[in-house]
Amino acid sequence: MRGVPISAYKVEPPSLPDGTLRRDRLLDWLEVAAGRRVIVVAAEAGYGKTTLLADWARRTSLRTAWYRLDDGDRDWITFLRYLVAAGRACEPTFAPITADLISDVSAAGLTMEAIVDVFIRELEVLGQRPTVLIVDDYHVVDDIPDIRAIVRQIVRRVPPGVTVVISSRRRPKLPLARLRTHDQLAELSTDDLRFSLEETDRLFRESYRRPLARDLVAALYERTEGWAASLQLVEAAIRDRTPAEARSFIDGLSGGKSELYDYLAEEVVGVLDPDLQRFLMETAVLLRVEPELAAVASVRPIEEAEELLEAATRAGLLSPLADGRQPQRYHPLVADFLLTRLSREVGQAGVAAIHQRVARHVEGSEWRLACHHYAAGGDHDAARRVAEGALQDIMASGDYAFAERYLSGGEGCVALDIVRSRLDFNRNDTEGALARARSAVSQAPPELHDAALANLMTLAFATGAIEEAR
Repeated sequence: MRGVPISAYKVEPPSLPDGTLRRDRLLDWLEVAAGRRVIVVAAEAGYGKTTLLADWARRTSLRTAWYRLDDGDRDWITFLRYLVAAGRACEPTFAPITADLISDVSAAGLTMEAIVDVFIRELEVLGQRPTVLIVDDYHVVDDIPDIRAIVRQIVRRVPPGVTVVISSRRRPKLPLARLRTHDQLAELSTDDLRFSLEETDRLFRESYRRPLARDLVAALYERTEGWAASLQLVEAAIRDRTPAEARSFIDGLSGGKSELYDYLAEEVVGVLDPDLQRFLMETAVLLRVEPELAAVASVRPIEEAEELLEAATRAGLLSPLADGRQPQRYHPLVADFLLTRLSREVGQAGVAAIHQRVARHVEGSEWRLACHHYAAGGDHDAARRVAEGALQDIMASGDYAFAERYLSGGEGCVALDIVRSRLDFNRNDTEGALARARSAVSQAPPELHDAALANLMTLAFATGAIEEAR
């Protein structure tokens, strides 16, 4: 390609340290998935997308062409030039007509669409031997309409023998439903890329040569949720520490610690639009992140909150709760980072104001959530008031331990006596349970008298005091 400087590092798989952990379950999956036309690997920063693909490229018997994008590739001519250069790493004479056309587009007198058509027809040459074309860091150009149009045509017309792998920090904005329907699309997500408990153990034993005690591996796995970047940062942080110091660091692991904070600030959150960053910080106080609560926390119209939540999801910062459905949540370390940064910017009073705003919004419908946010915002009296008002719900649901933390501290609190009488009973302290229940009846104000009587009757009957129950 005459006159076109090509950076060799962008069309070669990155070199990996000798100690890179071999993740057999994912390597095997890629080998099988390579029989399809398109593979999408979409996960937030630091989950090991590039490392996995580079490791696969050096182990597989398939030919691999590699193109790693950066901010200099945000025009369609440069994009095509590098696709040609990537192909030439496999076939030195690949795509000669395309190369000539894009060397002087104005002289060629052809549209982008016509040149792309030529490129796709020349792509068939690579398919004469099974070949994988890996496009890494695609999120860098996913917002460029011309490049999306090129990739749309490529994935729609991938020739036999070629598999296109798109690696991105968010799901690419491409029409993939047809491929999925015809079983020609394979997908890896953040959940797939998380290090398992066994992989976390092997990583520290085999790759880092720093075996950890079983309980520390379990704690690290739980706190990081298999996030590769955080595991690497933990290793760097404890490398020169004693076992006792390493244990202390892992026990207190937080996104507010300097090593993790800097990584999140520079590589994950800091690259986003400032307005989205602000929204992320304000909504990090939420136990569950959904449009209505996000709108309240950030003081925005719900439509705007929905758009920003979609942007956060595309950036890979939100993941489903345990049931796999909406609403979503932030990774605990990301939430730590966002809350630390929010506190630095608005102070503890500003953080408390957000909590209290959310608490007031849900007070009439979700007593548990209201109690949490009132307490987190420092208004323990309001949390206690809400819990007292929800006494009937507490007795019906059996959430005594949860309610006790918010009722504690109240002078002569009848609701607290009722809750603790149930906890005593659950601990088989029947005498203590009855004593507390009787005390609650004797002190109950009119609005709580029936609830206190019902509680004493239930406990008396359950403990065999039938006459008292009657």
